[in-house]
Amino acid sequence: MHIEKNICENVIRTLLNIERKPKEHLRTRLDLVEMGIRKDLHPINIGPNKVFLLHARFSLSVKENDIFCRVLKGVKVLESYGSNVSRCVNLEQQNFLGLKSHDFHILMQDLLKVAIRKVLPKEVARVLMKLISFFKILCSKVIIIEEFDSLDAEIALILCELERIFPPSFFVIMVHLSIHLAYEAKIVGPVHYRWMYPIER
Repeated sequence: MHIEKNICENVIRTLLNIERKPKEHLRTRLDLVEMGIRKDLHPINIGPNKVFLLHARFSLSVKENDIFCRVLKGVKVLESYGSNVSRCVNLEQQNFLGLKSHDFHILMQDLLKVAIRKVLPKEVARVLMKLISFFKILCSKVIIIEEFDSLDAEIALILCELERIFPPSFFVIMVHLSIHLAYEAKIVGPVHYRWMYPIER
């Protein structure tokens, strides 16, 4: 439950490049230089104490940020389905304030795929859609053992594809913990009967 919340928060923070805890900044680009990878994202020196950062595939422009936030601002969900996510969207700062764990669950399961479709390049959106569908299947009320066996292999491939797109700072421990979720659900049973949303709400 909290892994899904943290991953969703991580994705939103990376896409919108939220200033409070940014995932994309000069230090992350210098990490890429030190590791000798992703040369298309290396900073370019343009003068004394001046560095130019090239636009990354996953970075949204100010206009795209506005479209992303406006899509989520216009969303209305059923009262019993989730809280009013549109109240938590700040269009002026292009930020999210006051989202609860269940709100991130709703974002990850349904709303995020609507918001990213218009603003992200196809290869980035495709990988994020795979991640969303992984959590959608994981949170289903019925477990098909064969399907969960393939989920184990699928999440490993999804994380590899994410590593080719997002910076190293994106991969906090919570992102890596998602690799164990399908196996855990296969042993313990459906996540739906073990999560804390009813108690927290």
